[in-house]
Formats: sequence, C-alpha cells, structure tokens
Amino acid sequence: MTTEQIILLTALLAAFVQGTAGFGFALVAMPVLSGLIGIEVATPLVALTMLTNNTLLGLYYRRACDWAVVRQLLVGSVLGIPLGFLALRYIPAAEMLTALGLLIVAYALYSLIGPVIPALKGRTWTYGTGFLAGILIGSYNLPGPPVVLYGDSQGWNQETFKGNLTSFFWVNAVIVILGHGLQHRLSEQIFNQYLLTIPSLLLGLTAGVALSKFFNPLLFRRLVLGGLIVIGIHLIIVGVKTQ
Repeated sequence: MTTEQIILLTALLAAFVQGTAGFGFALVAMPVLSGLIGIEVATPLVALTMLTNNTLLGLYYRRACDWAVVRQLLVGSVLGIPLGFLALRYIPAAEMLTALGLLIVAYALYSLIGPVIPALKGRTWTYGTGFLAGILIGSYNLPGPPVVLYGDSQGWNQETFKGNLTSFFWVNAVIVILGHGLQHRLSEQIFNQYLLTIPSLLLGLTAGVALSKFFNPLLFRRLVLGGLIVIGIHLIIVGVKTQ
C-alpha cells in the first residue's frame, strides 16, 4: 500500500469516527500519519482536515451548541496554543512521538474502564480545560481528551455534546492553521495531500453521522479505543527506538 493510499484510508476512518462520536479525528489520524510522514508534516495536515470536518459538522449541529460554554473554553485554549507551538518546535520528534503514544494509551484505557466522572463545576474548570486543550492542539492536534472528559462531566445530551465540541474544535483549527502559516509550515506538499483527502473526509463523515443513528455507539467506541491502544503502543516503541 502506497503512502497516499494509507493517508486516504486514515482520513476515511478518522472522519467516520468523528462523524459517529463527534470527536476522535486527530486521535485516529495523528498516530498513523505522524509515524508515516513525520509529525512536522502530519500536524498541519491534520489541522487542515480538522477544519473541514468541523465546518461540516458545526453546520449540522449548530442549533445544539451552547456558545456561552464554548467561549470560555476558547479563551483558555487561546492562551494554551502558543505553548503547544513551542513544544512542537523545541521538543525532539522522538520524545513527542513517545509522549503522544502515552497520551493515547492513557486516554483510551481511562475511557475503556469507564469510571464515573465527577461534575466539574465553575468557570475555573472550563477555562482550565480549554487551556490544556490548547496546549495539546498546538503541539499534537489533540484537543479532544480534556474537552471530552469535561463534556462527560456536564451531562450534555448527545447533540449538545457534539455541537459544543465541534464548535470549539473549529475555532481552534482556524487558530492553529494561522499559526502554522505564520511559521511557514503549510507547504505545497501538505496542501496537495489535503486536497487528496477531501473525498475520503466527505464519505467518512456522511457515513459516520448516518450510521450513528442506528447502532450502539458505545460498542463501536470501545472497538476504536482498543485500536488506539495498539497504535499508541506502536508509537511509544517507534519513539524509543528513534532516540
């Protein structure tokens, strides 16, 4: 299988996951693509694809979004994103791959165990969640884990959950892409790879949103998390070997 075919398949599967659960694109795409084309290329490429996904999903779930909460998350993330860019520039790729693998495994295991998440009340938790998500999106394109855990703790219904996360991810994707542009990371190669993924993104999102209405998302999410554990372990091994 060629590099282009792997990118297309990864985009399809990642978009399907996001269409189904409302999040998870970067959790699927970043581990595969960072090991395939390098984290310096994968990070802006995934940012472009995330912007496309979240634009489409944001329009679909726009009426369910709670903008008061989203604004507080965004304030925190804007402060955290610059720290993420610094990590991407100054931390060696091997260490970043290892850290990314550990993050994926920890998040997946925690989600599989399924403990009851305590309610996180107050604006401090909202701003803090956004700040941590900003660090992760600026470096790994992974804002999902802290925001997903926060959303679970608030007891949002499915549509509000998807609407809030999608709106938050969309604004962050715009900010991150602007940051990559200012740092001259958006090359012609990345744009060509992005254009190739668009049909896969549309197909994956459409299928994910449609099928999420008919099957048990809990079982599907557990299967995805199991696959992420395998990918995370692989990234840890690659990171250790390249040190």
